[in-house]
Amino acid sequence: MSLIPEKAVLFAAPVTQVTLLEDRAQVRRVGSAKLSAGQHLVAVAEVASVLQDLSLRATASGGAKVSDVRVRRAMKVAPAEKPEVLRALEEDIEKLSEQWERLAEDGALVEQRRQRLEQVLERGFTELPEDVSWGQPQNQWRDTLDGLFEKIRDLRAQGLTLSHQQRDLSQRREALVAQRRAFDRPDARFVTWLEADVIVAADANVEVTFEYTVPNALWRPLHTARLADGRFTFESRACVWQNTGEDWNQVRLVFSTARASLGIEPPLLSDDLLTAQKKNEKLVVQAREVVIQKAKVSGGGGAAPQPTTVELPGVDDGGEIRNLEGKGLCTVPSDGRPNMVPLFEFSATPKTRRVAYPELELRVFLTSVQKNEAKFPILAGPVELLLQNGFVGWSKVLFVAPGEEFRVSFGPDASLRLSRAEREKVQDATSTDWKTVTRSVWLYVSSLGDEAKTVELIERMPVSELEQVKITLGVKRTTPKPKVDDHGFATWTVELEPRSQAQVTFAYDLATAPGVQGL
Repeated sequence: MSLIPEKAVLFAAPVTQVTLLEDRAQVRRVGSAKLSAGQHLVAVAEVASVLQDLSLRATASGGAKVSDVRVRRAMKVAPAEKPEVLRALEEDIEKLSEQWERLAEDGALVEQRRQRLEQVLERGFTELPEDVSWGQPQNQWRDTLDGLFEKIRDLRAQGLTLSHQQRDLSQRREALVAQRRAFDRPDARFVTWLEADVIVAADANVEVTFEYTVPNALWRPLHTARLADGRFTFESRACVWQNTGEDWNQVRLVFSTARASLGIEPPLLSDDLLTAQKKNEKLVVQAREVVIQKAKVSGGGGAAPQPTTVELPGVDDGGEIRNLEGKGLCTVPSDGRPNMVPLFEFSATPKTRRVAYPELELRVFLTSVQKNEAKFPILAGPVELLLQNGFVGWSKVLFVAPGEEFRVSFGPDASLRLSRAEREKVQDATSTDWKTVTRSVWLYVSSLGDEAKTVELIERMPVSELEQVKITLGVKRTTPKPKVDDHGFATWTVELEPRSQAQVTFAYDLATAPGVQGL
């Protein structure tokens, strides 16, 4: 029996558009019917039960007006209303639970009997020396002990068998419970429909639009970068998950970076206490790591590390709300599985190079630098790497505006080998002389391939911000001469012939004035 009122006019209002946000979705349904003049009760069946009631809106066209709109729900509680497969799974789970409980009771009885026999055996060993001292025959004790040992072994074997059977039942039950959870969806427990009071001035074909917000739906950007035959192809897609209880069949998908769940209250301010301290007479110097940010080129030089946990960060839109539309009409079933929706793609001419950071990783990476030729920005997210149509790994990209350059690493070059050695020498000094530390680094790179290749080697040297600390490049001990920027990065461009080797020597001196501590 239908729970929708008989006087209601059923509207066939399928989902036509869905706007996906970071943690929810805005659904639009559109339906039309010919209505006579007067007030009508309009109903839309098979709606997501998890929709937010306060977000429900309805508008009408064709000279009609919606005076009220509401959502109705009814719970399915009768076992006969459950799907046949669901009832069978629940019965199997209950049977396995009963079998497991019986095995547990049997195992407890077996364990109890074994413990009692071990107690009897222990008491017998305590009485055996006394009987021997009185000259009683030992054959009787031997037969008794052999029988007790045999019964204990049998009970242990029975307990082990019952334990294995319990383990097998637990595994089968867990598998059935997992299947049962797959049916645990809102539409399997509730019947939900929409009702709207529509006032029509004259007979007309009225179109009613329903809009509401549902949870259990989200999206994240996912990209694919392909480097083949000197061309760079970049494809941006949206990965969609939804388990709202209603399927989205052939709908228009819009992906928004708006954060509707963020609060609007200003943060609380706390007191900032300032204190004065006496100046220290000693100069203490501290070495620190500084991250250098370069404009125009975004992205990392190496491949992204393999994640050890499931991580789903938010959508980085560069500070401005973006709305990206999927290509064509898409279908997203309500099963909680990922669905890929293409957004845009472009091709560019890259500037490829092979670069290595021996201090961090003894590998030579193939990287490409290109511009975002699309009209849309590239949102931060993981990147699937394809080299000559072959999968080579995963990386990540940060937010890239249209026309901005960005860098993508396609992993290490297997035909290049790299090794590094370093040595540090400290020159002793008196209390009035400067203390000097000399560091030397040797880099060895070799090519095992049949093609000539160019490799950029990048090493770093400290940069001083104090007059009492001086750092100079050992020009005579450094071959060949590198290019050193203001941040202390030394770069060599090495030309490698097929199956050849090259060596780079790098040295610098770190001198500290008397009284400097911390280095």
